[in-house]
Amino acid sequence: MRGISKKMFISILTSVIVMVTMVATTFAWVGIFTYANTEKFNINLKVSELDVNYYLTISSSGNKGTFSDTVELSDIERQILINQNKWSIDKINSLSDLELDAFYSRNCYTTPSTVEIENNNLSDFKAIELTNVDRFRYYTPQVPYLKFDLFLSVDTKEGIQDTSIINSNVYLTELEQTLIGTLSSYKFYNGNQFKNLPSTNELLKTLPDLGTFKINSKNAARVALCIYNPINIQDSYTDEKAVKTIIYYSGNQEPSLDGDVYDLGGNLPEDYNTALKELLVIRPNYKINNNISYVRAYEDALNNAIERGKKDLSLTEENAKIWEKPYNPKIEVIDGKYIYNYLGVQDGIQTKQKISVYLWFEGWDSDCLSGIEQKPVNLNLNFTAGIED
Repeated sequence: MRGISKKMFISILTSVIVMVTMVATTFAWVGIFTYANTEKFNINLKVSELDVNYYLTISSSGNKGTFSDTVELSDIERQILINQNKWSIDKINSLSDLELDAFYSRNCYTTPSTVEIENNNLSDFKAIELTNVDRFRYYTPQVPYLKFDLFLSVDTKEGIQDTSIINSNVYLTELEQTLIGTLSSYKFYNGNQFKNLPSTNELLKTLPDLGTFKINSKNAARVALCIYNPINIQDSYTDEKAVKTIIYYSGNQEPSLDGDVYDLGGNLPEDYNTALKELLVIRPNYKINNNISYVRAYEDALNNAIERGKKDLSLTEENAKIWEKPYNPKIEVIDGKYIYNYLGVQDGIQTKQKISVYLWFEGWDSDCLSGIEQKPVNLNLNFTAGIED
């Protein structure tokens, strides 16, 4: 691939605190609450291939003059807290970096949830829960994800000139490092429910009945990139909608085994879904005692999650390109606003592009078990500009 690259590495240390007891009023995939502690949240932008024509720059605000090769950690922390309605914007912005780190570590929560895509945009996140009377509940949690915005633009070693012509692709690189999890051991609540189930995956039958087995926290995580049309670098995004949303997962959609570590699969039907089987073991009377309308709600939610999961993309090279440069760079006027279909420079107009990043635990994922509690998940996003077709 040609082109200078600015590589952005974002490490998010995510911890999950699980509180599950037999007398708890509710039970979700990994408990009532999930706690995200981002103590180790580092951003590093690096430049390589300096002998080519241009490179990406990045900003946390998108304001002209703020694009560079670095983004302050405090800017991202503030964004996440503001997006989660933690105190007022003025209060959060008034905190020193030291105060912000302490406040952020105490107040950044995420809940096992799921989401659908409508018209290229993420719809409301929903959490999955069964009450103490075995009633299914599908609701909007207070903090279902971590979210922040990034803005990309381009520059050259000589600076942008009136004669500059740039039309850039954008790629994710080093995809195998995008989601890095932590290994943990898990033991079934009441034995392996798959071993005598003829319709299930054969690998699941080999899971130990009473002993522990290894799982990886990264396989329950999802990262979404909501990508917006470029605009003039001097303008501001207002109520624009994303033109493309990509949801990435690590691991495999079907159960698999890597050495001695089980990847239990993605959003799977009940007969193949380990996390769902465990949930129904704890609420064994759900399908017997529950009202048919709640059973249908459960089935509809599961089916929607399975269908959406089929559209999620694996973190592999064939899915690396997140923005494709247009064959014919041009300007359009949409709803009275100037929209540019290129990231770069044409006719003296430099553009920028907004990307909203979401990180959450997928509530219907088969790996979303209590075994991932307090286990870090690191998110590393490595964006690269290129002129390759």
